[in-house]
Amino acid sequence: MTIVKLSAFPTAGSVLGTDELGLNEAGTTKKATATQIRTYVGTGLNNAAITATSGAYATDTYLAGSAITIPTAGAWVAGSFYRCGFDMTKTAAGTATLIITVRMGTLGTTGDAAITTMTWGAGTAVADSGWFEVVCTFRAVGGGTTALLKATGRLNHGLAATGLTTSGASGFSLQGNLSAGFNSTTQTIIGISVNGGASFSGGVETVIATLDKYQ
Repeated sequence: MTIVKLSAFPTAGSVLGTDELGLNEAGTTKKATATQIRTYVGTGLNNAAITATSGAYATDTYLAGSAITIPTAGAWVAGSFYRCGFDMTKTAAGTATLIITVRMGTLGTTGDAAITTMTWGAGTAVADSGWFEVVCTFRAVGGGTTALLKATGRLNHGLAATGLTTSGASGFSLQGNLSAGFNSTTQTIIGISVNGGASFSGGVETVIATLDKYQ
């Protein structure tokens, strides 16, 4: 058998899911497809909403496009971080506090456990639009009450101390919270829900989410 250096192979024009790569499995040489490797790395490390919503978020509502799914339950990594950004446009309706809840579980719905929350000051009866960005860092992972998640939420909006929130005096508001200790060994999904409170009528056009430094 002729031995050919890897550097001598021709360059692939593109990588397909059916392409095969060599690997060592417990001392035995085997092959795996690019699709198999992608599944191991995690197909849910990025997500985005593909449809807009309107007239919503008067009750706690799971944000479509915010869910990130990892391939192995509980395989969260200390030092990894979840990020979700979304726009929000409200009508003049709704003057309650706006709450974002970080959730983890296996459902990708409000049925998943609330890990931590961030609460903005009450809104006012004025139409407004803004951009929320939520960043969550896994400070620790594990069973029992070992896991800790630090969440920071930022809002930039068109009005100063009115509209979406009375927090902040210049159209910028920062909220944060550190979770209580929790068990992170069973979940496969992290995402957020949004609750604008009674009578709130909000619309979302864009949602993007990522999980970085995973594995």
